[in-house]
Amino acid sequence: MSLLKKFTERYYTFRKREWELPHLEFQELTENDSNFPKGKDEDGDGYYRILLDRSQEEIVAKLNELKSLIESKALTPWEFSGMKAIWFDRHLYEPLLYLDQNIVEVSPVALKKGERNLVEDVKAFHDSAATFFSDKELYLLPNLSKGRGVGFFEAGNFHRDFILWLIVGGRQFITFIDPKGIRNLGFNDPKIQFFQTIKDIERRLAEPSVTLSSFIISNTPSHAMRLLWSVDKIEMGARNILFQEEDKPTYVSEMMHRIVTRRTKSGSTIGQPV
Repeated sequence: MSLLKKFTERYYTFRKREWELPHLEFQELTENDSNFPKGKDEDGDGYYRILLDRSQEEIVAKLNELKSLIESKALTPWEFSGMKAIWFDRHLYEPLLYLDQNIVEVSPVALKKGERNLVEDVKAFHDSAATFFSDKELYLLPNLSKGRGVGFFEAGNFHRDFILWLIVGGRQFITFIDPKGIRNLGFNDPKIQFFQTIKDIERRLAEPSVTLSSFIISNTPSHAMRLLWSVDKIEMGARNILFQEEDKPTYVSEMMHRIVTRRTKSGSTIGQPV
């Protein structure tokens, strides 16, 4: 039964991809995109919806405090009982919310630990690398799953967790990034191979001003994957797998430099930030 299900899924994915290919195109990312919070306040800004028990008065008070910070645009650090607000002006909305325990329900979904670490590490690099960003603009956005974000059937209906833009002059480098554990993936899994698949998509779309790329930011250490895959860290890196914990000081810099140094090899991408 399991084999039959896998075969059916693969066959469906193949046929869907065959139908989709002629219809793929680049579009501008607008404020109505499903990746942005959907609620609107009187100023037209999106908002989070947070559900909690009426008895949790202390949490309600702290959330009202956070609401006041957002309304006053005071980028004051805010953290309470496993919840954290992350302010990063290169993200296409702020703050991002991180939740390390299920004390409330947040929509859009709060960041997981690996996602929070990625945002904070990208922010740290952006704040410290003035020379690198002297001629570049950076934008970052979470990519929703379940049919609302940008997904790729070539990778088994796979949604990378973040979309990152680097704008250099009139050129866009659009990168799909997924912080995740990879212990249960094979070395030739479609999710691992997506670093190549995305370049095939780029060639099909044939937009000279756009370059597409994809990275997995692994929270599984490389020594564990070396035992499972029987390949060394260099070979993993060649498939755009970077390691979040063991290379924390350098992995974001490595990723950013790889994105832009491929500029002359091909061209294409997925929209443009608002």
